[in-house]
Amino acid sequence: MGPLFLREAGAGRSLLEPVLRTARARTAVGALPFVLNLIARDQATTDRWAIAEATYQEAIGLARESGQRTELTFGLAGLAWLQARRGREQECRGCAAEALRLSAELGMGLHEIWATAALGELELGLGAAAGAAGHFERLQRLLADHGITDVDLSPGADLVDAYLRLGRHDAAQRVAAQFVAAAVAKGQPWSLARAFRCQGLLADSERGFAEAFEQAVVQHALTPDSFEAARTRLAYGGRLRRARNRVLAREQLRAAAEVFERLDARPWADRAHAELAATGETRRLRDPSSLGGLTPQELQIAVLLTGGKTTREAAAALFLSPKTVEYHLRHVYQKLGIHSRDELALLLAAQGVPAGDRPGT
Repeated sequence: MGPLFLREAGAGRSLLEPVLRTARARTAVGALPFVLNLIARDQATTDRWAIAEATYQEAIGLARESGQRTELTFGLAGLAWLQARRGREQECRGCAAEALRLSAELGMGLHEIWATAALGELELGLGAAAGAAGHFERLQRLLADHGITDVDLSPGADLVDAYLRLGRHDAAQRVAAQFVAAAVAKGQPWSLARAFRCQGLLADSERGFAEAFEQAVVQHALTPDSFEAARTRLAYGGRLRRARNRVLAREQLRAAAEVFERLDARPWADRAHAELAATGETRRLRDPSSLGGLTPQELQIAVLLTGGKTTREAAAALFLSPKTVEYHLRHVYQKLGIHSRDELALLLAAQGVPAGDRPGT
């Protein structure tokens, strides 16, 4: 679990996959939801969002069937956060509401924090700054109540963004000062990158904001979270545009738009395109990922089969019959317009789901 919490690009992910393979081989239903939730969280904090959703859905389904309410809450809170980043409002709110209810019943403060963060990120992405600020302020109170001081869980960077959109510059400055101090004290790249982004948003001079954003970009390169890096480039490009540096602004905004499109983070992609349009550049929206048409179970079956499992092995891993797996595979082929597992493997790899990253392989 160490690499997951360090948030460092080079920390490795070698231990979770063997655990999952062992749990599947032993039909260890009691262990599977917890392991799947950890893997899904890891995938959701990198750029493997499509497979993260499928992994979360499997964890949630198994947790429901086996009566593991703690793991159910874990999965729901994590999936709510992922769907918030993608701007999937109905799915996010549904998962968050159930996670918050279960958290209250079970006394699970961490997952209450995750679900609250998800609602804040959803509102921020949708452009509802006041709603976002409300959720983030509640999140700060929850962290204080539970005595949690880890800056990675702090909503400081997002609250600065929301306050600035509301014109509350003094409040943004106060939050940023506390957040930057905590990030520097921790010294890890993920929180440092977000702290530098805050400084870039608040800097008065053109040179000051450019230096802060450049330092943020350097720190982002040390983490696996491409979404946060794209948010920094979006903010950087916006400031460059307002400083009338359109050429450099377009470079940052194009890079941000590309990542948001690849992740299918619709609200953020729309914002990047709007900023690009304000520089005088029009960019055609890329077609949504072809994997987006698959259900989570179809995607899970696809990655298992292309990872080397037979139909019978995939069926056993997912507690389905071989005929059900074959039925879903036919639907996968029809939706993607392909005819073989080799074609499916190539398409998954093109969408950023290489075989070594797929759960269960």
